[in-house]
Amino acid sequence: MCIKTKAKKSVTITITIAIILFSCNAWGDYKVRYKDSIRSVEIENVERLEKCKTSKNGYKTYQCPKCGTKKYVPFTCKCRLCTSCGTKAANEWADRIHHILLTVPHRHVVFTVSDKMRELLKNPKYQKVLFAASKITMEEMVASSNKKSKRKTKLKIGMIQVLQTFGADMKYNPHVHCIVTEGGFDRQWNWIHTYYLPYKFFRKKWQYHLLTMLKKEMPKCRETNVFIDLLFKNNPEGFVINAEHRFEKGEGWNMARYIGRYVKHPPIAESRIIAFDGKQVSFCYKDSETKQIKTVTMEKFEFIHLLLSHIPEKNFKIVRYVGIYSRRGYKHRQTEFHEGEIIFIKRSWREEIKKTFKYDPLICPYCDAEMEFIGTCYEGTDSYPTEEPQPVEPPSDYQYSQQDRIRFILSVIKNNQNGRGASIEKVISEAVKIGMNQEHAISYIEHLKQNGYAYEPINGEIRCVY
Repeated sequence: MCIKTKAKKSVTITITIAIILFSCNAWGDYKVRYKDSIRSVEIENVERLEKCKTSKNGYKTYQCPKCGTKKYVPFTCKCRLCTSCGTKAANEWADRIHHILLTVPHRHVVFTVSDKMRELLKNPKYQKVLFAASKITMEEMVASSNKKSKRKTKLKIGMIQVLQTFGADMKYNPHVHCIVTEGGFDRQWNWIHTYYLPYKFFRKKWQYHLLTMLKKEMPKCRETNVFIDLLFKNNPEGFVINAEHRFEKGEGWNMARYIGRYVKHPPIAESRIIAFDGKQVSFCYKDSETKQIKTVTMEKFEFIHLLLSHIPEKNFKIVRYVGIYSRRGYKHRQTEFHEGEIIFIKRSWREEIKKTFKYDPLICPYCDAEMEFIGTCYEGTDSYPTEEPQPVEPPSDYQYSQQDRIRFILSVIKNNQNGRGASIEKVISEAVKIGMNQEHAISYIEHLKQNGYAYEPINGEIRCVY
C-alpha cells in the first residue's frame, strides 16, 4: 500500500492489524458474515481498538504557558488487539513478575498436548484442567528431584502459569508456559533446592493427570471413554514437556517479558504481516520443526477470524499464581531470598515515551517551554467532542527562525513515531499547517538526515536517532 507525495516520494505504510480490520469495510462485512458466532468480547475489543489514541476515547489537554500552543493527548484502548498498548502492558507485567521472583534458580517449563485435543480445549471449562494438571505434575516433579530426602517430600514450590492458545501460524494450539522455582519449602519452611528435573520421565505423568482430570469433567459416555483411551494408546511416550531453559533471578525480566507477549499481545506481531491487498493477508512465521521461514496467505475474513478466536472470554484468567507466588503464599516470600519490601513503580505515559523514544512529549515545539495540564475530557461528558479537537496555534505574528522550523520538524517526527518511525506524509502535512512549503520541509528533513538526527529507512519512514 503506497501513498505518492507531490515531491514524488513514495511512502510505505506499515501494515497493522487496525488497517486490516478497518479498511475496505472489512470489520463491517465480517460482523455480517459471522453474526451467528461472533462473541461480544470480540466486538468490544475491536471497537476499543478503533478508538485507540483518538479523541473519541477521551483525552487530556496541555497548554504552553508562553505561546499558548495546546496539545491533546488521547487515551489508549488497552485491548488485546493493540500492539502499542500490549507492549506497554507486557513491560509492566514483566516488571511486576521480576520483582516477586525469589533469588533462586528458576525453570521455564512448557506443557504441551496432543493435536487431537485442540478442538476440545477451546472450551474454557477444559482449559482450567490444563492449569490444575500442570500444577500437580510440577509439584511431583520437584518432589521426586529432592536428593536430600530418601522418600518423596511434598515441597511448596513457586509457579506462574500462562496459557497460550496459538502457535506461530496463528492456528489453535493450547499449551501452558510456566516459570517454576528449582525447589521449594518443606513443612518447617526450610528451602530445599532441586538440581535436576526429570521432565522427560514425567511426560507420562503429565499425560495421566491431564487425561484423567479431563475425563472427570467430560460427559460420562462411551464416546468419552473411547476418546481418552485413544489418546493414551496413540501417545505411548506421553505428552511433551520442555524444561531445558534454566535461568537466574537476573534474567527474570527477560523471561517474564518473553512470556508476557502471550498475556498482553495479539497472537501475531505486526512485523510479520508482509502484505495486504484489501482481500488477502500474507504473513510469515518460523516453523518449529524445520526452523525455516514460511509464508502463509489467506482471505482477510479467515485472518480476522483466527485473530479474534484467541481473545479469552471475560473474567477468564489466563495467568495463574501457584504456591509461594500465590496471594496466600505472599507472606512466605519474605525470606532470606528476598531483600526488603516489594515496591512497584508504575511509569506515566510521559516517562514511557522518554524511556522508549528518548524525548519529552510535553516540551513545546515552538518555544521549548514545558506544557501545563489544563483539563481532561472523558467519553460521555458534556465536553466530549464530535470531531477531532484542533490544536491552538501560536499567534499569527509569531516569527519562525530557521532553527525554530528545524526544531518543529524534529518534534513532529518524535510525536508521530509509531514504534518504527514517522510517516513522511504526516511530517510534511504538519509543516504545511504552520506556513512552510513542501520543498522547505523536505530540505529540512534532508538536513536532519545529514546531521544524524533522522534517517529514511527502506519502508519510507523517518525516525529520530540518538
